[in-house]
Amino acid sequence: MRQPVNVHVFLYRANAEGALSYALLQRSDNGRWQGVSGGAEQGETPEQAALRESMEEAGTPPDAPLLRLRTVSHIPAEVYAAHKIWGDAVQFVPMYHFAIPFDGEITLSPEHSAVRWLGFREALRLLSWDDQKAALRELHARLEGKEAAQ
Repeated sequence: MRQPVNVHVFLYRANAEGALSYALLQRSDNGRWQGVSGGAEQGETPEQAALRESMEEAGTPPDAPLLRLRTVSHIPAEVYAAHKIWGDAVQFVPMYHFAIPFDGEITLSPEHSAVRWLGFREALRLLSWDDQKAALRELHARLEGKEAAQ
């Protein structure tokens, strides 16, 4: 059973010159661009869910190094079908944001129709949701050494 917990994961890499790029996946259902996203299954921690979702949706290894971001957002529970199971006591679902360094070939699941590796500004422009934009800003600043991990 799905828990009222969501995760979002940015895959990133640096080229030989150190320029960073981020993988955005285009959703098959609505065409919006995002990182890997999904829900935690019963008994999973957010970290376990992030690794599983990344493996299922993009083909990352199950033991990929995972960076937990400080960005946490909350989504109204009624947008999820499982809200009927969770009941009225669950009003908001936390979204935990992560990142994984990944130089491999991305293997898309049916949830996505395309993938693009983009620089920070272009990735920021394509993202639809403000929480994902905030997470990307945090990740980019941390990777560039402009913000210390806390």
